[in-house]
Amino acid sequence: MSTSLRPAPQKNPPRITTSPFVQRILGRRGAPVVLVLAVLVVGLASALLGSAEAPPRGEAYPATAESAVVADQLESFPGSDEAPVLLVATKGGAPLSPADTTGLTRLASDLGTQRAHAQVSEDGQAATVTVPVATSADSDAQVQTIKDLRAEVADHAPDGLDVQVTGGPAFGADIATSFEGADFTLLAVTIGVVALLLLLTYRSPVLWLVPLTVVGIADQLAGTVTAAVGEASGLPFDAGIVSVLVFGAGANYALLLISRYREELHEHDDHLVALRAAWRATVPAIVASNATVVLALGTLLLAAVPGTRGLGLTSAVGLFIALVAVVVVLPTALALVGRRVFWPFVPHPGDEISREGVWARVARVVVRRPAAFLVGGLVVLAVLASRFHEKATRSRQ
Repeated sequence: MSTSLRPAPQKNPPRITTSPFVQRILGRRGAPVVLVLAVLVVGLASALLGSAEAPPRGEAYPATAESAVVADQLESFPGSDEAPVLLVATKGGAPLSPADTTGLTRLASDLGTQRAHAQVSEDGQAATVTVPVATSADSDAQVQTIKDLRAEVADHAPDGLDVQVTGGPAFGADIATSFEGADFTLLAVTIGVVALLLLLTYRSPVLWLVPLTVVGIADQLAGTVTAAVGEASGLPFDAGIVSVLVFGAGANYALLLISRYREELHEHDDHLVALRAAWRATVPAIVASNATVVLALGTLLLAAVPGTRGLGLTSAVGLFIALVAVVVVLPTALALVGRRVFWPFVPHPGDEISREGVWARVARVVVRRPAAFLVGGLVVLAVLASRFHEKATRSRQ
């Protein structure tokens, strides 16, 4: 149930004053034009920026860090372009024979180990030997190197032996591989949660498709634009996090607009008048919310780690695209589909609606004393952001 701080609907509600621009884009002729222009913008951006590639994720420390300096100096040492991995051979719990260790040593020699010598465990049930592999700063290249090595080991392992590849480079490759597909999974879960929230909130099998489609297209556009921004700036970033932010923020903005739109439909016969009233009432709050987050993300540009700076920059760009999609494209889509998009619970003037609830009472209290709640909120945030809170936590530990 939606709540409102405004009085019950009047028989002749006052005329809503909106700017000529809003009247044009949310009019019967303007709405289709805006949607066509939006499609053209998305297509043009894809054509011009579709080939852009974001920089690969770099190291998790700045170039001036001591560890980075040491890593750079190590590259000048002989053999710095190689690192050892371990081949671990077992035989299902049975002791290894001399022929088994000889076969493991021969395998290591074939893979490039000079003067290979297998080390056998005390119980004789396992043996290890080192093999050098080329190292790379590119995690994808390192993962491929380990994959190729494991495939070669599997093809040429001595009969009866189970030979596994481990060690530093192999462990790093396994960590990187464990995140394969994580961006898609994260995005799919986000879409599912947003769709479920829209279904539970409005109980319409149709309505949720409109904002989800708009936000989904905005996410695709944000992915293209942020890749170009990352390529131009040279800053790496996590595209999966940007997608989640775009979907989460876009869905939040859409809920604000649609909720107010449904309230206005209870007061106006013309859905376009109701939509303009909702737009006029909610856009300032949506813009303020977006600006707050964008400015906060802008502070990440002061970080020392390039990946953090890149995430702040691209996330701010993605959220701005989500803002434009919700305040421009979503209202025009709602203007075209009309009030029937709320089927089967289509709102009409004169419907009996509840205007009481916990959040309505909370909102009335806040509206009566906004300054007090603003100051109180700032004090709480200041305490949480201060070292005092950290010291108090440590003292309890």
